[in-house]
Amino acid sequence: MKKTSMHHPGKILVLSIIATIVTGTLLLALPVARHVPMSFMDLLFTATSTTTVCGLFTVPIDKFTTFGHVIIFFLMQIGGLGLITMTLFFMSLFTKLGLKTQLIAGKLLEIERMTDIKDLLIFICALSLIVETIGAFCVFFTIKEQYDTVPAIFLSIFHSVSAFCNAGITLFPHGMQGYSNHPVFLMVTAILILFGSLGFVPWYEIVKYLGIVKFKESQRSLSLHSKIVLTISAIFILFATGLFWLLESHNTLANQGVVLSIINAFFNATSIRSTGFLSVPFAELQMATVFIIMIFSFIGSSSGSTGSGIKTTTFALLLFTAKSLLMSRKEVEIKGRRIPHETVYRASATVFLAVALIIFTIFLLLISEHNWSFLDIAFESIASFANLGITTGITAFLSFFGKIMIMITMVAGRIGTLTLALAVVSIHDKKKDYTYPEGKVLIS
Repeated sequence: MKKTSMHHPGKILVLSIIATIVTGTLLLALPVARHVPMSFMDLLFTATSTTTVCGLFTVPIDKFTTFGHVIIFFLMQIGGLGLITMTLFFMSLFTKLGLKTQLIAGKLLEIERMTDIKDLLIFICALSLIVETIGAFCVFFTIKEQYDTVPAIFLSIFHSVSAFCNAGITLFPHGMQGYSNHPVFLMVTAILILFGSLGFVPWYEIVKYLGIVKFKESQRSLSLHSKIVLTISAIFILFATGLFWLLESHNTLANQGVVLSIINAFFNATSIRSTGFLSVPFAELQMATVFIIMIFSFIGSSSGSTGSGIKTTTFALLLFTAKSLLMSRKEVEIKGRRIPHETVYRASATVFLAVALIIFTIFLLLISEHNWSFLDIAFESIASFANLGITTGITAFLSFFGKIMIMITMVAGRIGTLTLALAVVSIHDKKKDYTYPEGKVLIS
């Protein structure tokens, strides 16, 4: 039993992300990576934030050299795709994956069909490379007049990968606010974010369904997972776009025309789910808009994507669970399919653990960070869990303890609270062959 526990996917994810963070910290500690001396804690925080594709920094990113930016670039790419995914991909190119490796890969990639694992691994890396390359070309032709050729190429590639990986890290001097009047740049970035936030499984099934690429087995229909992801994501983005435009059309978007303001609203609505790019000043946003950002970033992107949060599928399961209870149904049903009780339990546990972690983080930060308001600390806690690269200004002034808490929250948000909990707690595969007598508990 112990051997199985050690091979639990959650443990592998935790160990891989820790190894990546430590390696990144040591590389950033090299003198060639920095313009100025930095504390080990700041370097560790930078590596953690980049690997978890969060985008919060305690030191300005321009304090790192080009070599440092390259290290950040690779940490960001690894964090977005996942170290295990990339390792399994290269293993699949040169050797046949064993049964144990396939089972672990299936759990990590959240797929059940073993025959799809190698195809999906190749597809993930191929899709990432293609989308990021096309995105980099589009960005390059937008910024080539502002920079020399070589810097423009690097900035284009860096920005494309950052957007696709939902990292929210930018090397542009004025961030995305400097491009609020460039609709093409905003739309390209929004599309890159969208590609990454939907998850690889839906794109994999869409490509198979449309017959764009020939696989071993054809796909006649989309899975329930993909249907939920596409539906919920579309609703969220449209709803968030409308809300952002209504709240900010006479505020931060007041000086823009109707079309440009809608494009900015769409860009920000896409970004606030897990990325953190903003084309408008955060400090000037209405409180209602800040509240919307906190809600949508908490929900986050889709399962198996480059984004974080509790995930859209988890939120959808909670909605349909509530619907089933209101309709006095004993089973949770979505689009003509019955959802297993175990899946409903996992969704409920995920949300509970996420809320508990955020509350615990807020409580401890209220004790350690005396100079900041409740809103500042609450937003920072949610942003770190959602791996959202937006801050009210507190990040650079966190205490030693505060930085540790935020780093832990970043890692938990990227891996998933339930996955992390299962990785920490000893797992035993032995099933109980008995049940307890039923007990009644009053609810409301």
